[in-house]
Amino acid sequence: MGQNTGAHAVEYAGFWRRIAAFMVDAMLISIVIGIIFPLNNRLPLNWESHWYFILLVGISNILSILAIVAYGVIFWYWRGQTFGKMLLNIKILRGDGSNVSFGYALLRYLGYGLCILTLGIGFLWIIFDSRKQGIHDKIADTVVVKLPEPIRADTALVHPRPSAG
Repeated sequence: MGQNTGAHAVEYAGFWRRIAAFMVDAMLISIVIGIIFPLNNRLPLNWESHWYFILLVGISNILSILAIVAYGVIFWYWRGQTFGKMLLNIKILRGDGSNVSFGYALLRYLGYGLCILTLGIGFLWIIFDSRKQGIHDKIADTVVVKLPEPIRADTALVHPRPSAG
């Protein structure tokens, strides 16, 4: 569940919340990549006569991959959150509670490759781990935590009734 770090308890984000954040990010990045790199995986039917088009598609695919990696690594380093994680109110931190450095963000992303090579077992490990860490989290010594809900003002304090006197 959580870990008490002295000042406050930390609650780790579970598998389904993390998958939902990933799906939000995947949809967002797919839309953006589709707009910025419209040539991805689109060869014309007569591609033999347009050999240069293969080169353009290849470059477009490489730039797309770099953009996807940059999205994750830069947001993890900058905020500890991608848009999907912001929406689901979760954040990536180092195991000691500090923010993720650029190097550890990149290491964490490279850990995704290992999780994929294990046919997803590295991601499923989140379900069984006491700190809800996947293999990529263990490699980079990161945890994904739920952020505390923002304090909401009581409606009576926001809209006080006029006094009767």
